[in-house]
Amino acid sequence: MKRLFLISLLAALGGCTSVQYNGSPSATKDVDYPPLGKEVTAYVGDHMVEKGIIYEEQVLYVKQRVDGALYDIPRKSYRQVGFDEKKDFFSATGVIRGALSDPIEALAVGKEQGSQVCVITTLGGSSCYDADYERRGRVSETRNSFQQTLIYSGRVGSKINIGYREFSNNTARPAFNNEVEYDLSESKRIGYKGAIIEVLEADNSSIRYKVLRNFPG
Repeated sequence: MKRLFLISLLAALGGCTSVQYNGSPSATKDVDYPPLGKEVTAYVGDHMVEKGIIYEEQVLYVKQRVDGALYDIPRKSYRQVGFDEKKDFFSATGVIRGALSDPIEALAVGKEQGSQVCVITTLGGSSCYDADYERRGRVSETRNSFQQTLIYSGRVGSKINIGYREFSNNTARPAFNNEVEYDLSESKRIGYKGAIIEVLEADNSSIRYKVLRNFPG
């Protein structure tokens, strides 16, 4: 117990770190698939048409659990909460504190490749560990991404089945989902919510088509 207290004291004396809460550098991705007029093949379950906007945020993905003397860092993704010139700061939700360890405020990782992952305490101290991790992007939890898509569901006789889905932050919105049936003996051109598709060939496993107009922007 004395050893743990000494380690905690040394960590606290190792220099104060001020956690920044200025968010995550976000990237905006416009989704508009496929290009108009291009022949495309989709298989049952594939997305035929996609339109929307996705906001990405940075996360720290710890690939293997870190068992530290003072803190354990489980294998998971930690959302970025801020940054400064030298470090990136991440939410510490899920990090496990030892019985004699100071309360946790955040995780910090230096911008240099191979930097240790540090647990920052509410007192400004830090405990740093070697870890197997990577920085990656994921759909933002704080900004509302939105996407519309048509999905191929196969053919029976002269009729094809298309599913319509709306996604908000990568989660389907069931109230806006629909299944639509089209009779190709009546027309090879089909449409839904403003999107228009020309069907070139279709069977129960795949469809070859061209998008003439995507969902309205």
